[in-house]
Amino acid sequence: FALASSSSSLAASSPATEAATVHWRDPADPGLAEHLAEAKLSLQLLVTTLADAVANAVKDGGPHQGVIGCQLQALPLTHQSLRQSPPRITALKRTSLRLRNPANTPDAPERLALNRVAQLIDDKEPVPPFLVQELDATATHDAEIRIYKPVTIAAQCLTCHGNPSTFPARLSQVLAQRYPTDAATGYREGDWRGLIRVSLAP
Repeated sequence: FALASSSSSLAASSPATEAATVHWRDPADPGLAEHLAEAKLSLQLLVTTLADAVANAVKDGGPHQGVIGCQLQALPLTHQSLRQSPPRITALKRTSLRLRNPANTPDAPERLALNRVAQLIDDKEPVPPFLVQELDATATHDAEIRIYKPVTIAAQCLTCHGNPSTFPARLSQVLAQRYPTDAATGYREGDWRGLIRVSLAP
């Protein structure tokens, strides 16, 4: 499904966030236990909500309808998941180095996280289940804890993210119309897709 973001504070690409100083934190730090537990709840809610919506759209109208439904529903459903998340959670976002929707371009801290995972994969090192950043406060942006969950491609994702030569003509047409700069195809099952980011107040 298409990448989506939702925030109750500043937009993820705001200058204040771009300028924030980033510190890496150990996910096993006991001081982060509550943050991590809340982030896991929000992550599960978001993934389940979006996956169910896309599966229903595909079931009702085929893969191309899944793409259309994703474009129309992903952001509202992400807002819904944010509203249902614990109060300390301030933003949800999905991002990648290979975007389908340019609106989900990573900001500077997200790109650091994406590049870290990409380097681990290049080095054939294990990717941790979570990465954690702490962003210092700026003049216009509060301090923030970011918990990232790496996401891989499941078999059902290949319907719209796999080999484009296997796509039905209608799906290829819809992707070209709605996402002309799409870079999110050519995956295989198990490939790393990107990150889900949960932002929390410290």
